Amino acid sequence: MSGKMMSAVPGSQAYVDWIDSLLDDPRHGWSIGSFGAVGEFIRDPGEPLVREATEHARSLCTPRAAIRVRTDVASRILAYDTLAGDGMSWGHALAFCMPRNANLAYPDTIVSLGVDLGAVRAEDRDAWLFDLGVSVGHVRFCLRTHDARLRDHLLGAQNRKLFGPDGRTLMEETLRAQPHRVLLSPLGRIEVFAAIPPADGESPDGPHTHLLPALIKSGRTHDANAPIPAGFQPVLMFNPRSPWRDGMGRRVPFDADLDRDFLRLLDCYGLPEEARIRSSIESAIESGVQPLAFTWPRTRRGRAVARLTLRRIVQRRPSELALEWRAQHDRAEME
Repeated sequence: MSGKMMSAVPGSQAYVDWIDSLLDDPRHGWSIGSFGAVGEFIRDPGEPLVREATEHARSLCTPRAAIRVRTDVASRILAYDTLAGDGMSWGHALAFCMPRNANLAYPDTIVSLGVDLGAVRAEDRDAWLFDLGVSVGHVRFCLRTHDARLRDHLLGAQNRKLFGPDGRTLMEETLRAQPHRVLLSPLGRIEVFAAIPPADGESPDGPHTHLLPALIKSGRTHDANAPIPAGFQPVLMFNPRSPWRDGMGRRVPFDADLDRDFLRLLDCYGLPEEARIRSSIESAIESGVQPLAFTWPRTRRGRAVARLTLRRIVQRRPSELALEWRAQHDRAEME
């Protein structure tokens, strides 16, 4: 995660170089979607990879998935930490956001989009693309298929809801035909070729999608714990590897370099109010302030940022006072 030229304007060479640096690092992943309907692009370090660079986009393609990122579209970029529930660790996130548009409302039913002329691979550009009507705002969750039977079934299901009375039959056809899943947004697309597991199966390692009806029905664009500014929607997510986890999500010793890399993004793209919380806690501990003498943040997100800050301080510069702060303010039962 290079920290160079991170504030460059979309379309500039500096911005393109930065996006290239993010895409080139296989430790990290990407995702597009709304709450409950998400596609993730992940790749292994030694996995076969095809790169494509055009004037306004960068694409990567593996045997399991593909991603295209537009480099000419402006967005509000937001970096933030995520609080883990294990009482010790944390994660990282970088959201590319766009303003919500009240006049933009894709159908909430199945709709044919014709053939997918925008597919990353040429071999997929004559396949049929169908919006499932489950996403919110700027993004669309689609199926893409060459299978005539599934195509005809989806054509017959147009203007019906995915989770309606015919949903079970459609799911059976989908599992049989194993179509690609395609997530579309103004900043690009993610295409997942990997197999869809059965309803009682587990998501495969690597690139995959999630369709979770209970979350989709909430109509939200993102998890309520993400500090996305009001009126904005994340349309592309860069998912840096946690300094506490490997690519499979297994706990590993803390990687200080990964965390340090993300701190550069946080300094550049973090919310000012969160930076003030981090700074005030660091200054208080350095000045010897006792934990009960500090005015703790009043908002849920503010408290999460404060707890994250304590964890980072204890991990990087442990002291008896910092441990006292954590014992007082960072307990699992608090939130």
